[in-house]
Amino acid sequence: MEILDTLKFVGLNEKEGSVYLALLELGTADVSEIAKKSGIKRPTCYLVLDDLRSKGLVSQVPAKINLFTAESPEKLSGELYKKQELLKRFLPNLQALHNAKKEKPQVQLFQGKEGVRLVYNKIFESDSVWFFGTIQEVLKIDPEAWEEFLKKAKERKFQIRDFLIRTPEDEAYAKRVKADQAYRDHYEIRFLPQNFRFANDNAIFGDNVVFFSFRPQIFAVMITSKEIAQSLKVLHELAWKNAELI
Repeated sequence: MEILDTLKFVGLNEKEGSVYLALLELGTADVSEIAKKSGIKRPTCYLVLDDLRSKGLVSQVPAKINLFTAESPEKLSGELYKKQELLKRFLPNLQALHNAKKEKPQVQLFQGKEGVRLVYNKIFESDSVWFFGTIQEVLKIDPEAWEEFLKKAKERKFQIRDFLIRTPEDEAYAKRVKADQAYRDHYEIRFLPQNFRFANDNAIFGDNVVFFSFRPQIFAVMITSKEIAQSLKVLHELAWKNAELI
């Protein structure tokens, strides 16, 4: 690493580093000499010298003309130590802010058919998905998206649980899945009791819960929260144990 790069690393900008290096070599010099040596214009050099003085790296020598001298480079290590100590002092507070952001639930809105398809693709970032709702609206409004999802699920033997309701569309879909041997080991379907209904489709995967809506507008709301996802998984599991098999 070059000396100037090292000075920039410890907190000086390029002009400050150039002026400080020039003054280290010159020993004691006036602004004209420092400007010539550092390659920085004289008016700018005055401003840089003032900044370096405020940082304790340059001193002004009492004389009839303005003379300056560089302080020992050891001061740089002292300033760096102060910064390290300050960072250590406030690091727990910064870490708490960082962790708090991670712990807060994140809510995302996906609009239109493309948004819903994006969510279906995100599902495959996890190792399984638990659906609960009705398939009929999906099959009516965007059957291609669902067929693409099923194709990927079949290829990857992706684990799926699916709660459906007792409608002709959902029952026909369940019979189709059951008849396909490729789904036997990784796609389970059960039904809610006859008097229970879902207005839309929903999904739980990883730390995410998604609520799909297809009428009057097409969109999906995804909540990312480990706690919320876990709570809904518990409810899903309780309902699953008492659900009706195909």
